[in-house]
Amino acid sequence: MNKESLLHFFNSLKPLQRIVIQTHDFPDHDAVSSAYGLAVLLQTQGIEPLIVYNGDIDRISLTNMIEKLDIPIFHIKQTNLNVNDCIITVDGCIGEKNMTDMPGSEIAVIDHHTVNKPNYLWFCDIRPDYGAAATIIYEYYQLLDIKIPKTVATALLIGLNIDTANLTRGFCQADLRAFIAFNQLADLQLVNSICRNDIIKSELAHFEAICKAVQQPISGVATVLLKNSCGKNLLGVLADFLLSVDEFDIVIIALQHHQGIQLSLRSECPKINVGKLLKETLNNKQRGFGGGHKHMAGGIIMQDKINDFIDDEKAHFSPFLNFIQKARETELSL
Repeated sequence: MNKESLLHFFNSLKPLQRIVIQTHDFPDHDAVSSAYGLAVLLQTQGIEPLIVYNGDIDRISLTNMIEKLDIPIFHIKQTNLNVNDCIITVDGCIGEKNMTDMPGSEIAVIDHHTVNKPNYLWFCDIRPDYGAAATIIYEYYQLLDIKIPKTVATALLIGLNIDTANLTRGFCQADLRAFIAFNQLADLQLVNSICRNDIIKSELAHFEAICKAVQQPISGVATVLLKNSCGKNLLGVLADFLLSVDEFDIVIIALQHHQGIQLSLRSECPKINVGKLLKETLNNKQRGFGGGHKHMAGGIIMQDKINDFIDDEKAHFSPFLNFIQKARETELSL
């Protein structure tokens, strides 16, 4: 990405009726902060975008970030989107299962996941090696030599910290540079408060549940099948919790519900790319859909394919375990 390309794209937005910045469904801190950072940057170019999402915002820390930084983000039901709107997707890509097809035309994608981009986009910036979309937005400010406001730096630092687990997973040198810059500009007291306080009292029962339900079918792999409903993004928090156990370097957490099985995976094993694991065992086999990064991923097993993973209400996760065992037996990572 260079300054000329970015400015050309921004200039192409100015004649348009309305620009919509869309996060992925059930957005996380990186999605919201990156959308916010992009919106503020566009405002410096005379463009007033609208930030929208679908699903729920189900983490108390994300709610706190939005409220304390006064981030203007709206559920699709609160808006009147129409076919004339032009949509920029951030931290996700149209066509992926976690991105609702909203009214309007998708014209751009800014993302750090491995995705299949449409060929009709005006602008596309996809960097799968980046730990957070927040870092991409940081580099836009740098390219245009625009100082990042304190509120934006605070939000972006929260997004970067949570997506990379405080620079302990899936980050690159660009993320490190952004982290250093954000720390010089952000409200660090607020950043630390929001990042630390990510759980409410009622959610403690889910931690108790996974401690009781965790299985270790093969060495280093923790699997859990939850029966009690919880927030979609809480599954990732629970997976991170289990990954902190010394004996586990791969975690598979599943939540069974009427639509199928929701999944959250984590990996510290250099041979196991959990994003690829889900794509090969779900997408390619038409059992569901999933994807993500090497170290963290999520997906859904379709209702009519549950028997491939569960027998008699007990999870065996055979397709996942077979993939892991095969990868461990080879010299190359899968």
